[in-house]
Amino acid sequence: MKNYTLITQGVDVTPLLLNLQRRPDLWDRNPCRLSVKGPHRESQDIFLRYKDERPCIETGDWSQFSDAHIPDWYESIDHLASARSLIFGLMSMVQGEMLGGVFIYRLLPGKTIYGHVDRGWHPEFYDKFNICLKSNPQAAFCYDQERLVQKAGDVHWFRNDVSHNVVNEGHDDHIVMTVCIRLDRGRRVPWSPEGWSFDAQQVALHGASGQ
Repeated sequence: MKNYTLITQGVDVTPLLLNLQRRPDLWDRNPCRLSVKGPHRESQDIFLRYKDERPCIETGDWSQFSDAHIPDWYESIDHLASARSLIFGLMSMVQGEMLGGVFIYRLLPGKTIYGHVDRGWHPEFYDKFNICLKSNPQAAFCYDQERLVQKAGDVHWFRNDVSHNVVNEGHDDHIVMTVCIRLDRGRRVPWSPEGWSFDAQQVALHGASGQ
């Protein structure tokens, strides 16, 4: 299991599934990942949190959509309130330091998310976690040498910097919420140099008058 790690099992996802059942109109309201040329073209999406897409829609230029940004909540989060407890429960569990993008995707029976590698600032800055909301034994998250079969309530950390794809060869929907979280990667700012002080540095730079 070099490309994914089981974080926990048995998470109660029923409230969110009920929310989704009651609001089928939320699927594909923000369909920017679903280009006919893209790997996600056979899936369905609900954006909960990411960079504001409106400037890209206005200009037609999507080249900076994955550049550095502070994510915004999308409107769908206000209609899927039970997603918040899953998101922030996971943040607490892994001691996350910053919440990035959050998406829910659905893969209907017979559909595929085609092989791809996630590139750009966002996938490099955040770690990715999948919370399985619904699945079946014939649906799998696949790498070249590994095949991950998830059950409802499973939570996995997974790599997205290597080629991966998702298949649903079963008879039930495969529904997953992907949560992107910045973890502590060990970078530390050292103590100030021995004997250094702010005032002494300012005097050295500007003189005693501070001008």
